[in-house]
Amino acid sequence: MIKTRGISPLVIPNPASVELQETYTLITGASKGLGKEMAREYARRGRNLILVALPGDGVKEFSAELERLYGIRVVFYECDLADEPALETMARWVIDHFSVDQLVNNAGIGGATKFEDAACAGLDRIIHINIRATTMLTSRLLPLLKRHSKALILNVASLAAFGPLPYKTIYPASKAFIYSFSRALCRELRGTGVRVVVLAPGPFISNPDVAGRIMKHGRLAKLGVLTAKQISRQAVSGAERGRKVIIPGFWNKVSRRLMHWAPEYLLLSLMSKAIEKELP
Repeated sequence: MIKTRGISPLVIPNPASVELQETYTLITGASKGLGKEMAREYARRGRNLILVALPGDGVKEFSAELERLYGIRVVFYECDLADEPALETMARWVIDHFSVDQLVNNAGIGGATKFEDAACAGLDRIIHINIRATTMLTSRLLPLLKRHSKALILNVASLAAFGPLPYKTIYPASKAFIYSFSRALCRELRGTGVRVVVLAPGPFISNPDVAGRIMKHGRLAKLGVLTAKQISRQAVSGAERGRKVIIPGFWNKVSRRLMHWAPEYLLLSLMSKAIEKELP
């Protein structure tokens, strides 16, 4: 259900308004973690923003902060992307009022638990947010993006997209979908002016809880850990340079190679032992 939606004082969606001729970057999951840092990075580069976040996550205050610091226009919209009618209403609102030439599908959720202990509603929510919301929002906004000679879709996958993870089961599968979807769509849209980039970050510290879970994985796992700020800068810079797949961090690139060449039974064994440390 849509709780609220907000228009910053600097942006009024009026068909006669000059602001409609200015372009925007739309970012989902923009009030915390990587999405928040992505918004900061785009703001530093002078991009106007449409920030989509859950109600009550502080996106209104964050939008005002970015406007004040960087002199850009920021619009915010609060909704739950797992709610299909809410997603459709938000997409329609964007299409009717704004000129969007960049879409960042960042919103995603995960967690570690035994599959048999996971509630069906929780599993369904991961699928809706990580897979369905990205797919549907991309589909709805693609005609809007194609109006521009140069446009960008940046989809956030994960290093987990390249191999199954026991006790996380649905999350890496959803990110494997994002990776495959992005690479295929990139090829389909060749020559249209719309580029599709997929970001596959390794572990990163977004809050104290995540930091605690990462530290449990041992010394080897810590090698690839970056901050959300580092990842966002590498992501935006890589996309601007024309990269199609972005894996931030040297050790994460090494891990990607190892995941490709190592026997699956060995990877499953190693990852199972590591993730078991996250379980209650």
